[in-house]
Amino acid sequence: MNRKIALVTGGSRGLGRNAALKLAAKGVDVILTYRSRQAEAAAVVAEIEFMGGQAVALPFDASTGAAADCAAFAAAVREALATHWQRARFDYL
Repeated sequence: MNRKIALVTGGSRGLGRNAALKLAAKGVDVILTYRSRQAEAAAVVAEIEFMGGQAVALPFDASTGAAADCAAFAAAVREALATHWQRARFDYL
């Protein structure tokens, strides 16, 4: 059975963190982003894994607007999907 996967921006704290944890509680796996709070993002990943889900935290700063940053992030998402879920697409943004 394939679990659904959500991409949650700003998942290391605040609304993004809450959204990631609520989705995980409903059985949705999560790819979350963080800008500078890697330790907090790792804590969210650990909490999701403790609930029995899968999660990955990826760095991404959308405020730069740089095309190269977006391309690198897209490549990182593709890599995470292939490595952790053996899939090419996520279900929710």
